[in-house]
Amino acid sequence: SSDVCSSDLGKDMRDGHAHLVKMGLNDTHVDVIIELLGGTLRDLGVKDDLISQVAAIAESTRNDVLSR
Repeated sequence: SSDVCSSDLGKDMRDGHAHLVKMGLNDTHVDVIIELLGGTLRDLGVKDDLISQVAAIAESTRNDVLSR
């Protein structure tokens, strides 16, 4: 269990991806990562409802990852 609050996580996501945003990281890249994550989980036998939950969590970080 972590004591990091969501605002701290967002800051970490922005800081951690800032150099990639400067190199052109954009929504298309995030879409691909979320698709690859879902496909990998499916290949590992994870149920679709759990994959959807993981995708929603990943999606919720989009704006922080892209520094918006």
